[in-house]
Amino acid sequence: MEPGTIDNLSILYQSSDFIVVNKHWDLRIDSKMWYETLTLQSQLKHRFPELADPDTYYGFRFCHQLDFSTSGALCVALNKAAAGSAYKCFKERLVTKAYLALVRGHVSQSRMSIRYAIGKNTTEGMTHMMCIEGTEGCENPKPCQSELIVLEHGSYSGDPVTKVLLQPLTG
Repeated sequence: MEPGTIDNLSILYQSSDFIVVNKHWDLRIDSKMWYETLTLQSQLKHRFPELADPDTYYGFRFCHQLDFSTSGALCVALNKAAAGSAYKCFKERLVTKAYLALVRGHVSQSRMSIRYAIGKNTTEGMTHMMCIEGTEGCENPKPCQSELIVLEHGSYSGDPVTKVLLQPLTG
């Protein structure tokens, strides 16, 4: 996927209640900072100015979050009722999530369950990162479980890598 621009918003699904977009990597979802001109929020306002809702803080109701560096499907509710319905689905864990990732090294097992308590990293310079229980600076860790399936082994820039499918079950 090419880097995000104001014009290259990819729509995966659209109805009267929702838009699902393919969020670009290294793109913030929203921002009120004057210097951050390219966000998913600005792409949506550019493409669909008539759908922006002035009663919301960012103009759109984002049903969930994706990290800055993460690309993938992101759901945007177009009205209060749809946002409430989506919120309920996420809260009751009715939503299934899956992530495709390229990890350094070759993962030896073809499938595995990953169980660690994950918390906020309070170490200076790393406060935007998460950490596992027992790591210095790990605050308020909560139990989490994900399933990992190895899809492919290979190399990237000469280094061994593994393409994996991750499905978070909790956390």
